[in-house]
Amino acid sequence: MGYFPGLARTLGLHLPWHGARTGQLGEMHRATGEDMAEAQASALPDPRNASDLAEFIELLDRLRVWGGDPSFRDLAKRVGLLLRPPQPVSKSTIADLFQPGRRRLSQDLVVAVVRALGLDKQAVDQWRAACVRVHAKARPRRAGARPAELSADLTDFTGRTAVAERLAALLGQESSSPAAPVVLTAISGSGGVGKTSLAVHVAHRLLRRFPDGQLQVDLHGAGAGTVSAGSQDVLARFLRALGTPAEEIAIDPDERGAQYRSLLAERRVLILLDNVRDTAQVRPLLPGAGGSRVLITSRSALVGLDGAVRLTLGVLEEEESLALFRRVVGAELAAAEPEAEGAVLGACAGLPLAIRLAASRLVARPDWAVQDLADQLADETRRLNVLSVEDRAVRATFAVSYRNLSPEQARAFRLLALSPGPAATSLPSAAALLNLPPREAAEYLDGLAAVHLVEQSSPGRYAMHDLIRIYAAECAHTDECADERDAATDRLLRWLLCTTGAASRVLQPDRRHLDLASMQSDCRPLTFDGSDDARAWCETEADHLVAAVALAAESGRDEIAWKLANTMWELFNLHEERNGIPTYELALASARRLGDPEAVSWVLNALAPAYRRFHRMPESEACLLQAIEIRRSVGDLRGEASCLGNLGHTMTEGGRGAEAVPLLERCAEIFRGLDLPIFEGAAHTNLGEAHKQLGHLDIALEHHRTALGLHRDDDAFRRGREQSNIADTLRRLDRLDEAAEYARRAYEANRQTGNRIDEAVALEVLGHASTGQGQALDARRHWEQALAILHDLHHPRAAELEALLQADTAPDPRRTW
Repeated sequence: MGYFPGLARTLGLHLPWHGARTGQLGEMHRATGEDMAEAQASALPDPRNASDLAEFIELLDRLRVWGGDPSFRDLAKRVGLLLRPPQPVSKSTIADLFQPGRRRLSQDLVVAVVRALGLDKQAVDQWRAACVRVHAKARPRRAGARPAELSADLTDFTGRTAVAERLAALLGQESSSPAAPVVLTAISGSGGVGKTSLAVHVAHRLLRRFPDGQLQVDLHGAGAGTVSAGSQDVLARFLRALGTPAEEIAIDPDERGAQYRSLLAERRVLILLDNVRDTAQVRPLLPGAGGSRVLITSRSALVGLDGAVRLTLGVLEEEESLALFRRVVGAELAAAEPEAEGAVLGACAGLPLAIRLAASRLVARPDWAVQDLADQLADETRRLNVLSVEDRAVRATFAVSYRNLSPEQARAFRLLALSPGPAATSLPSAAALLNLPPREAAEYLDGLAAVHLVEQSSPGRYAMHDLIRIYAAECAHTDECADERDAATDRLLRWLLCTTGAASRVLQPDRRHLDLASMQSDCRPLTFDGSDDARAWCETEADHLVAAVALAAESGRDEIAWKLANTMWELFNLHEERNGIPTYELALASARRLGDPEAVSWVLNALAPAYRRFHRMPESEACLLQAIEIRRSVGDLRGEASCLGNLGHTMTEGGRGAEAVPLLERCAEIFRGLDLPIFEGAAHTNLGEAHKQLGHLDIALEHHRTALGLHRDDDAFRRGREQSNIADTLRRLDRLDEAAEYARRAYEANRQTGNRIDEAVALEVLGHASTGQGQALDARRHWEQALAILHDLHHPRAAELEALLQADTAPDPRRTW
């Protein structure tokens, strides 16, 4: 038999010994150790003497006195320390055990108390057996308990048809095996996306499949500042709901879990676990075998939940958003203002909670039209204020996730909102913004993706929902100091400038490039393996770069603004459908604010071709005349020649070939004197086009052949363009066989370099050559390919080629474009 004071010392407890109910304890207090042990043994109550539950409780109370008469609080502490793992036990739990008149006792609790009072294993077993014996006549368990705990379904639940059907099929599936495997369906997604609404809606559809009831609990796993529900507390609640008397619920966690699984083994119950924090919180609540099913909602993907079927909810589709909005506000009211309705739904960006709150606000204001609501939502700085009704708010649901982030993740979330434009941010861009190595930045961003504050739109690219981006920007302004925000923006913009500059040098190594040395401190720009790599990066980041120029200009970073725009020349030049005018106009304003004439001339020389592509010839010419004047004033001969070449090209495009020729001849002369054959070749290209316009086809062909000879063999872009020019000129000279040969080479080269306009020229020539050879079907195929490209580029020649295809007779092969 164990000696209680020794146990007390082991547990570090101070246990006063004093006499009560018998004089024997007083004798023990004065006895020697041997006498004390004998006195203890003689005073120890014997549980076998209990004939019923009342006597058993009396003997248990005498045992507490024998054990030093500890307070209920002290005894609760001892019991908690003996549990595995140790856990808190309340004072009231222990006090209830000793109350006379109880009809049932928890056997596990009795055993734990007896152990805490210092008895050895043999004595503990005697007390356990006695507890079982005196309960023999206890009332039976409420075996027929059938919980019905589901929340009410939404009467206006809308959309999610496909995912609801899949979820219902997963939860309702039958199995021929005796113990069907549990289907764990984890619905994860950002706050406000409608996880709980969907879960409850589907659960209500399946009530007949679960005749033994439904259990539901909000585990508050996403709630910042709210204590998440403990698994053991939830187990106790579920056991009570399933008919287990409170006094019979095991204290030991393993035994309590076994009770729960045993009850569910022969039942078919639907268990909805809402707002789960992590896998550890939910694992003890899973049934072991049988027909019960578990439905889980969480903002986390719960990657540690083995065997789970995961459904990640996204935003509503456009039609679903429209249906939900009209169902709340009424179809007649919404349909009366379709444009305003579209603006409201655009502001809500498919988030179900946002749509409901916006609609509720409109319903609450009968004096409002839909346009009034749209006007309220138009201001991004106030949008989250508008999307708030009583105790529900979009901002609040995002705040729950934000406050649960680690400090590093929270910083990444805030700063990511500073990335310009709605386009997804690449990992290298984010790393520059956060001032972190890419691998470390990826860890934080992946953590944000796991709780759906960002999403990976594609590998290595991170996007934010529009409303989450607005919230993140608010956090950046409230929780991040202005100096850090500015430093982060500077890092990103400088990184984009230097990386785009590196791509530009790869794409056009011979072009005159800006000196970016002053921007490269603490900057690690990307490097590129070749032109394909550089071109792909520029195309992928195009929208991001355009937004970056706007951000730089609007925030007073004028040097970055004008230089970044100029490094994007290749992007706009290769993709003529892209409108570079707004970007270059912002850059021009920045250059002028700096008072830097050379910067102004750089931007003017880039803006002029953008105007020309969109047939704004007077503005293009005005830009170039200003740029030439500046270049001459600073003695920049090469810059002057570049502007002359662009001006000659602009005049030719405007039908003024005769005026263009002398300018282009001067351009070729300057480049020849500077020993820059590539740019001399460009001047001859433009001269060929001017003479072609004037009808001097032989002279034009000579200039184009001269240009081709000046281009390097490895310069696929310029050679492809020149071969298209030669093919077109030969076609006009009715030398169709030669034209077709050049056109075939031009087509392949231009496809490789992404030069789509000259690819279309080559196809048009091949069509004419096929017509000349009597191959009408081949001709139509080539022209249809060319027309598709011209349509994509919004090129004015598309109309002429369309008319050609509609003609009843084959055209004259010498017909001009």
